[in-house]
Amino acid sequence: MKNINSDKYFDFIKDEETKNIVRKILDKASYVNKNFIPAHTEFINPYAAELSLPLITQFNIQFKLFPSFEHGERKVFILYPEYFDVDPDDYIVGLKIKNKSKFKILEHSDYLGSLMSLKIDRNKTGDIYVYDDFADIVVHEDIADFIIYNLDKIGNSKVEIEKISIDEIAYKEQNHEILNITSSSLRLDNIVKHITNKSRDAATAIINTGDVKVNFAVNDKTTYLVKEEDMISIRRYGRFKISKELGLTKSGKNKIEIKHYI
Repeated sequence: MKNINSDKYFDFIKDEETKNIVRKILDKASYVNKNFIPAHTEFINPYAAELSLPLITQFNIQFKLFPSFEHGERKVFILYPEYFDVDPDDYIVGLKIKNKSKFKILEHSDYLGSLMSLKIDRNKTGDIYVYDDFADIVVHEDIADFIIYNLDKIGNSKVEIEKISIDEIAYKEQNHEILNITSSSLRLDNIVKHITNKSRDAATAIINTGDVKVNFAVNDKTTYLVKEEDMISIRRYGRFKISKELGLTKSGKNKIEIKHYI
């Protein structure tokens, strides 16, 4: 077992919310190591998962991260003793929510809002994959039946819910629209300026107040150079991914394709 000075480790994590999440995971790993009992975490983002790995691997335990879908963001650590074998469906499952309305197409926000109206902890729910007449949602197994028994309508649309295994979930990238911008540089303040349609000074202020995350971590460096696949979250504006760098214009400006998740 490799010991990490956790106090020093946590000093490097700026975001208090992320720090608290990683502390909880450390406590879970310690519990599993001490009691030889499997456990699972809340749904977490990739940044929190990355930060948690060195803390988990200092113990003599095994772990799995589910779901394994490449476009999935919110995942769960299943932690278990070395001699143990686990079935992910004992910890997380899918719910297929079928929209029975012929007139109303439900959006991501409709499905998420309906779950939150049941006073469900958001940390017990994972990603939501929305299609025209249904959505597949990943949840902790222990709240699945509660949702099935209590959610029969979303807005005015009747719904039917079926429990499915995580292998049956219809995974997909979240719906998005394409933004094409031309920027004088790849600096974060320039990109935020174009996304928010604000001035450079206003974009700088948004970044300095901690309202911008890059790859799920607060980033207050205006000079950070974005790259393909970077995920940028801006409070009150939404989530954006740097999809493609499309080269330069004749005047030397950067052409960038951005996905705005909706």
